[in-house]
Parts: sequence; structure tokens; C-alpha cells
Amino acid sequence: MEHRHINTKDNEWGVAVIHSIWECGSEDDICALIREVKRNAKAANAVRRAIPHSDVYGWPRFFKLYLNKLYGRE
Repeated sequence: MEHRHINTKDNEWGVAVIHSIWECGSEDDICALIREVKRNAKAANAVRRAIPHSDVYGWPRFFKLYLNKLYGRE
């Protein structure tokens, strides 16, 4: 996935990438992030760190519930 000025390489996940996907990503990007979070602990950690800092409606709440289901509460 490439968004805005951010280039994502394998296993390089940051909060800025997550925010970019939530803010500007397509439905396919969101689905890809859902799959990535399930298989990649670094992506899951980046999502977990992004949640408290996002004002996007819906996605942070969804991913918080999803992460809790996959990995338990942190």
C-alpha cells in the first residue's frame, strides 16, 4: 500500500501510514489493512498506537474491537 507521500515496505508500519489509510484509503486498502493486522504483529502494533490519536469516524473504534478480539485487551 502506498498513500500520500508515505511508502510502506514489508514490516515497516507506523502511525502515519495507518492514519493515511483511515483518512484516504479505499475500501480495498481497509480490507488489506484488516488482513495485515491479523498476520503481522508490527502492523497491529501501529494500529494500536494510532487509535488514540485519530479523529476519523468509525475505523479506530472498529480496529480497537478487532485487535481486542484477535489479541486480547492491552
